[in-house]
Amino acid sequence: MDQSLEAMQVALRVLSELNEKRHPAAADIEALRALAGPLPDHTGLDEVACEVIQKALKRRAEVRANRR
Repeated sequence: MDQSLEAMQVALRVLSELNEKRHPAAADIEALRALAGPLPDHTGLDEVACEVIQKALKRRAEVRANRR
């Protein structure tokens, strides 16, 4: 599976759980933090998820641009 797509799926699962006022799976939180890279300690999970999505979209755009 495409790494960008996998990263977005993890981030969206976390955001969905937070939106429903539930605690995301520990494995998803761990994966999200690994995908996000270094961020300030006080960064909320929703912000981490958004950062991961932004990075994934940027990577996808770069891949598409290199195909031309």
